[in-house]
Amino acid sequence: MPVMPRTFALMQAIEYEMKQRPAMVYTQQQSIGSATRPDGKVINMLDEFGLDRCLGRFGLAIDEDWQCNSAIGYSFTGQVAVTQTPSMCPVWTIDYMESQAGMAQTQLGGQLKAPMVLIQTGAGRTSVTQHANVSADAKHANAVGLVVVNPHKVYDVKGLMHAAIRYGGPVCYILYTTEASADIPDEPYVVPLGKSAIVKAGKDLTLACFPPANVPVETAIDTLTKAGIDAEYLDVRSLRPFDEDTVLASVKKTGKLFCVSHGYWTNDFTGHIMAVVAMALPGTKMWRITYPDAPPPCATAMNRWAIPDAPKIVDAVQKFLKM
Repeated sequence: MPVMPRTFALMQAIEYEMKQRPAMVYTQQQSIGSATRPDGKVINMLDEFGLDRCLGRFGLAIDEDWQCNSAIGYSFTGQVAVTQTPSMCPVWTIDYMESQAGMAQTQLGGQLKAPMVLIQTGAGRTSVTQHANVSADAKHANAVGLVVVNPHKVYDVKGLMHAAIRYGGPVCYILYTTEASADIPDEPYVVPLGKSAIVKAGKDLTLACFPPANVPVETAIDTLTKAGIDAEYLDVRSLRPFDEDTVLASVKKTGKLFCVSHGYWTNDFTGHIMAVVAMALPGTKMWRITYPDAPPPCATAMNRWAIPDAPKIVDAVQKFLKM
């Protein structure tokens, strides 16, 4: 299998689906939908599909309102639209996705569909510009009528995009820069929507997270393993619908749940995960760490202090297991 960079895997899935659907369109504010693989293979959506179906850099206005709403409106005709907005506006389009794409389907009894995918690029907690240094996953997941996915593994990036395009309704596809590349198939494949993944089995506790927290969590797991702590690593992967069965099966086995997120403490999605476990498995021992309830500082060192990085995760897990 070829080594597939993250962006190439995403573009390959979109390219394949556009070939199957002559009326499907793709728009992106900051690019023309291009990607290159280490073996020299190139995808250039504009060259392949032309301006009628692929509108991007230098052809698309810096206007997230138009970008999101045009994709929603086009999808109301029954055709698939995919649009990608930059990390500078992680919450800008939530109202349109909920009140238009999400609610229109139920308000009209399912007679009107919105087969569209909003790829919301996430900056994570690495940016020093405040309006981009936001983890808004819980806000997206709270919007009714939407499917919300957040892939970490490159394999999932491609498979979930195929699934999102084929879903037939509005999908918010949150895209952080986590796993950079992986050996994955050239052929199309589907990763089911609404399913989490057990990346590593363990017996001492269930460690649940979603991007961008997966990267420090994986580093922390290596350290914990060396310290004799056998953590079961759950990659949530799909926030809405949330895979209750997988997390409950894992927690039944380990007896403990520890969640990590780069979202804010109040109303973070990890709170929903813990509520599901608390209701189904009363008395379960649980803990979580998140980004603090504070505006992200522009000072890099201060921002790093606030992020739940690998050393903080290791320290918190060790203290949690001693409680």
